[in-house]
Amino acid sequence: MKLFTSTLITAAAALTLAGAAQAQVTVTTGGGYIKMVEALTVQYEKDTGAKVEKAFGGNIGQMLAQVESGSPVTVVISDATSLKKFTKALNADAGVRLGDTPLILIWRKGLTLASPEDLTSDAVKRVAMPDPKAAVYGRAAKEYLDGSGLAEKIAGKLNVVSMVPQVMSYVSRAEMDAGFVNLLAARQGKDKIGGFVAVKEGYEPIRMTAQPVKGAAGEADDVKAFLTWLGSPKADAVLEKFGVSR
Repeated sequence: MKLFTSTLITAAAALTLAGAAQAQVTVTTGGGYIKMVEALTVQYEKDTGAKVEKAFGGNIGQMLAQVESGSPVTVVISDATSLKKFTKALNADAGVRLGDTPLILIWRKGLTLASPEDLTSDAVKRVAMPDPKAAVYGRAAKEYLDGSGLAEKIAGKLNVVSMVPQVMSYVSRAEMDAGFVNLLAARQGKDKIGGFVAVKEGYEPIRMTAQPVKGAAGEADDVKAFLTWLGSPKADAVLEKFGVSR
């Protein structure tokens, strides 16, 4: 009888541990924000002693498709616009605003631009932008170019690439004269380019947010604790480093 009781206790303990493991925070984001999310999780673990698992591997659309298919992710971090279409999977009402970040125009060494209007100059032959269907900065760039009328003026110069890192690579190697990226990429690559300027208007604001996945795992106490920390001043220094300001 004692053996039977011991077995039940062991089984119950195993189930408890399994439940805890399922409730553990697992966060995902798109390729452009991986370094920021990694820095946030490192600081959170230092501050709290809690553990955060990370699930990376593609753009935010690909990662959210995996969430909808039942991946163990419990928190998604990305811009609010990209997350709007995933209301069945994410609980936006329980989300936390992290801050805004601007669209950035960069240019190669040997060239100087004062504003996006200078893209019409004869000195600018090729302009790169991320794919608006896959990258938020591509979406913002397209909105800005379409709304300002520049899209038509530079149509023959415009080249769509996959993501922000590709734009940075092309401009830093002078294979493109200019391109649209995020603030983090421009800051990190400033020694390899001629300069950069923020494009602050003309597109839907790029508002970073953290949203839990719907369901029991997303409602777990450790997930709520992580979201609370992300919404606190303790996260601000990390966010500022990556060009995100509340």
